[in-house]
Amino acid sequence: MPARTAPTNARTHEPSVAVVIATRLRETRLAFALDALAEQTLDHDRFEVIVVRPSDGSDGALADVPPGLHVRYVTSPVVGAAAQRNLGWRATEAPLVAFTDDDCRPAPDWLERLLAADGGSATMLQGRTEPDPDERHLLWGLARSWEITAANGRYATCNMAYPRALLERVGGFDDRFPGAWGEDTDLGLRAHEAGARLSYVDDALVWHAVVPRPLPRALREARRRGSTPAVVMRHPSHRAELYCRIFAHERHAKLLLAAAGLIALRRRPLLAAAATLPYLNAVYGRDRVTPRGLLRLVTHLPSRVSIDITEIVITVRAAIRHRVLLI
Repeated sequence: MPARTAPTNARTHEPSVAVVIATRLRETRLAFALDALAEQTLDHDRFEVIVVRPSDGSDGALADVPPGLHVRYVTSPVVGAAAQRNLGWRATEAPLVAFTDDDCRPAPDWLERLLAADGGSATMLQGRTEPDPDERHLLWGLARSWEITAANGRYATCNMAYPRALLERVGGFDDRFPGAWGEDTDLGLRAHEAGARLSYVDDALVWHAVVPRPLPRALREARRRGSTPAVVMRHPSHRAELYCRIFAHERHAKLLLAAAGLIALRRRPLLAAAATLPYLNAVYGRDRVTPRGLLRLVTHLPSRVSIDITEIVITVRAAIRHRVLLI
């Protein structure tokens, strides 16, 4: 049986901010996000939520809308985060558009903090993102989450807000980016190049889900990580965000260093061991040094290496295609 649609209670005035969420196949997570938005301290008449789903029939039972929360559902003819988010922000007249993901839970004062920091039509707002404290214990092995604790030039849409006028001026997201990688970075860079400035709002907090992943799923996601060369080709200044300006991820550099150390293993074993330590620290530095932690390391290290090798291959192929130096 389908869930309720958005409540029809009338507004007293137009919203000051719209929250846009692109979603697909994550209705349980979406329900958590909507529950968190229903707990916002900002008057509910001052914001609306726009949820954009694809029209491919991929969703079954839909997430319930919490009472009193203004939610509109928009259907996208195509699957893709960029296209779905474009439909979302274009469906509102709110002067500020806040983006978050369907696997995120905004803190209760998130929207109040963003509105308080609003700097006008030439200011992008980036909030703080941390792994969900209720799920942080799952953050090991192949699990993934997101953490942003300072101004970040990747402009991740788990916690970003743009003036609607700025989105209009730069044309929104480029929906030629496949999947859900790179389109948010490209938008932020185009806005910056158009004269907008980034303002980091540390107390505008969003909690990102911790997503445990089996190896096949992690490898599928790794194969979608080829957008960084396209971003660097369009925006050479983005190299400043890369590790040593060449590597798409810190682990890529340290895995190659470890591989070089293993080649030298017979002749210089101490040098080989030292070369592998940075990679092990990059992968498992967040784990406590305990017998259980060491067992996790041994168990998951081959899977982690295979994922990083896949990412390196995908990145290098895309770099060759876009004629940029990137690994």
